[in-house]
Amino acid sequence: MRLSIPPLFRMMAVAVVALALAGCATQPRLASVQRHETSEATFLGIPDARFSLTGNSELLAEMFLAAERRRQMARITGTEHMLAISGGGENGAFGAGLLYGWTERGDRPQFRLVTGVSTGALTAPFAFLGSRYDEQLKAVYTTVQRDNIAQLLPILTILRSDSAADSGPLARLIATYITPEMVAEIGREYQKGRLLLIGTTNLDLGQPIAWNIGAIAVSNHPAKVQAIRDILLASASIPGAFPPVMMDVMVGGTRRQEMHVDGGATTQVFLYASNTPLRLAPPSIRRTPRVAWIIRNGRTQELHEEVKRGLVQIAARSISTMISANAIGDIYRMYLVTQRDRVDFNLAYISSRFTVPYEKPFDPVYMNALFAFGRNEIRSNTPWLKRPPGYTP
Repeated sequence: MRLSIPPLFRMMAVAVVALALAGCATQPRLASVQRHETSEATFLGIPDARFSLTGNSELLAEMFLAAERRRQMARITGTEHMLAISGGGENGAFGAGLLYGWTERGDRPQFRLVTGVSTGALTAPFAFLGSRYDEQLKAVYTTVQRDNIAQLLPILTILRSDSAADSGPLARLIATYITPEMVAEIGREYQKGRLLLIGTTNLDLGQPIAWNIGAIAVSNHPAKVQAIRDILLASASIPGAFPPVMMDVMVGGTRRQEMHVDGGATTQVFLYASNTPLRLAPPSIRRTPRVAWIIRNGRTQELHEEVKRGLVQIAARSISTMISANAIGDIYRMYLVTQRDRVDFNLAYISSRFTVPYEKPFDPVYMNALFAFGRNEIRSNTPWLKRPPGYTP
């Protein structure tokens, strides 16, 4: 069986080569936020709208403590389940199928925390709101085709652009599902102490950013629905392949812009910042049993591919290899953090049992097969590992 390098990575490689040939061609933008100004920058006037996963741990700790206070007020008790959904492009069909089959199995929990990166960001709102959204989630990953995601730009346009493709189709797809009604429902769950976090990369600072979607959803800002759509689009905007999403922020009364791209540029999957140990939390929080469920929308080992000696082919294969290696590193980091914090670790990924070949991007045949694979894996009780593959304690 011969598998081709995913065309999205080819698109990234083409963009890199084209932009190198284009030299200094750039698009206009507002001034960025300097590193020393980050604590002053606000988005839509919402103080807890986002935070850096490598930044001030006190800010993150306060967000979790505030969520715990809301949870106690809502009289919600019992084991806390946390779900992290990784990037992976069309391989997101695996995670979607797994969640769908989990509902059918009858023991899918309500997640207190849901995080998503890239394609995982598109899955996360459905997973957060529960099984009532399963059919919509299934539709996204079994009926969507490449034209619903992006349109490749002409080569001469690429030379003057900041991407190889137009992400307008993906933006319209997101708007179809992220409705004002859905945003209101996310807000109601946030008020109960539940958290929905979406990961992007602030390319100006090279930092992973987690967006607190619930805090945005409960705000009174008239642009909150579009802002959440933009965050999801940014999280899935592969650098070079798709244009970045420019986020307007205010710093000392002056409007600035942050450039946000695919969260996978810095982290493929996350639960919470590793510099926020739960052992420092109040006793009432430390005593709560916690379970982490991590869905890796990809394999844990690259499949064999005889790479042709061409610039684009080598660049594309290198990019896909780096992303895969980074994902494994993220999983190991999460495992060590969960062990430190006494959180039960569970990992699911696309195993070697899935053998359908990848022929073209967002192919409904491939995605339907992968959705069915994820669905059947959890219905047969086989997907979860208690430690990363290859890890020996």
